[in-house]
Amino acid sequence: MSKKLTQFRFYSDGSSENYPVKNFNDKNVTTQDYVSGSIFKDALPILQLGIQALPGTKFYLNGDINPIYIGNSGIYDLDIKEEIRINGLAFEQDSMDRISDTGSAILIVDILYGEEEA
Repeated sequence: MSKKLTQFRFYSDGSSENYPVKNFNDKNVTTQDYVSGSIFKDALPILQLGIQALPGTKFYLNGDINPIYIGNSGIYDLDIKEEIRINGLAFEQDSMDRISDTGSAILIVDILYGEEEA
């Protein structure tokens, strides 16, 4: 499989500006798709991850119970070494609610995914 790049954008529940607009069940995207991580199911394993969000936004990698926080810059960037893969990404409900409830806020997730060519 080759590497692919995709971007996810979230403004608020059901917003037509969200990308993708529909989730894998062909329903409008909601915070729950990001909290469960289901929105990312077709973009795994993650090889490189970039997130732009409100400072303090919390997210989880690979099902860990300890969150990672977006710092004051509002940017998180992770370039993963060959032997490490991210097989799960999910956001905390409170963080998604804050993004959804703040009119000018947006969550942008850039993902490089796929497998190395053999």
